[in-house]
Amino acid sequence: MNVLRGWLGRLLLASVGLGLVAYLVRGAGPDRVARVLVQAGPWLPVIVALEIVQILSDVLALRGLLPAERRHIPFVTWLRSSAAAYAMMILLPAGRAAGEVTRATLIAKHIGAPRVAIASTQLQTAYLIAIATASAGACIGVASSAGLRTLLVALLAVNVVIMTVGSLALLGALSDARVWRWLERLRRRITQDKGQPSGSDAATRGRLGWRTIAVCCGGRSAQLAQYGIILTAIGGARTVHGALTAHGIHLVGATLGDVLPNGLGVVDGTYRAFAAVLGLGLAPERALSIAFVAHAVQLSLAGVCVVVASIVGQIGKPRPAPAGARRPSPSSLSRS
Repeated sequence: MNVLRGWLGRLLLASVGLGLVAYLVRGAGPDRVARVLVQAGPWLPVIVALEIVQILSDVLALRGLLPAERRHIPFVTWLRSSAAAYAMMILLPAGRAAGEVTRATLIAKHIGAPRVAIASTQLQTAYLIAIATASAGACIGVASSAGLRTLLVALLAVNVVIMTVGSLALLGALSDARVWRWLERLRRRITQDKGQPSGSDAATRGRLGWRTIAVCCGGRSAQLAQYGIILTAIGGARTVHGALTAHGIHLVGATLGDVLPNGLGVVDGTYRAFAAVLGLGLAPERALSIAFVAHAVQLSLAGVCVVVASIVGQIGKPRPAPAGARRPSPSSLSRS
């Protein structure tokens, strides 16, 4: 019953998002929106490639946080966990958290739940720092304007505060001795280890590393370039300021719409509200198309990731023994 309620809730949220999108498209003109989307078609390969760069940045950051353990994790597990994490991030409400939990669950089979829980928390901390940095850059880039842009600057500043507070809270959790005692008890319960407490986790306590932050910031830089290209593809300004503004609107919309799958409706509405900031006040269909192109790319890649995760999961399963095959008895194994 709880599972059914959960799926019904997700379906309701998705319906709300799609309803908002339909309302916005109707207001801008479906035919005009369609023409802009067709115009953006030739740019899709580059936009998809930059989306893949963002996916890979998370994988590289997590591998960097597991220098000793990563050799124990098979390639198929990296592939399946990354595909599943991205698909859930795009398709579910609050998808980033759900995706990281799924990734950690799959990797924990090889290196243990406590260690991957630490690394996942560190990755999420670095991700929040990268978002705060990107929001600050967008805030500075837009701050010289007035009118509606003043509101956008304020929203970007709030986003910086939210992400900074979140990252500090996670860093505090990593440094809290009570958290580490709980992780140690969990490790010993899972491994049934009755010996001395492990010092390996303590060695990484609170350690994040600039390299991890740099990799996550690299992923956000790829996203900045992606939104600059999307802005160009729909006929907007080909400037660094335009890219910063388009990316800043995305960051604000993504935070506001985190409760909806892929921010459907909310991100789109944010672009519509700040169309004038992008110089598209007289062409709202172009502002909306920025969000639509991003949705199309992300939802398509999420669908591919679902297929990849399913196929890789089937490959990783042990094959059943042929019918009639005799299993070796314990006694025969001992004699051999």
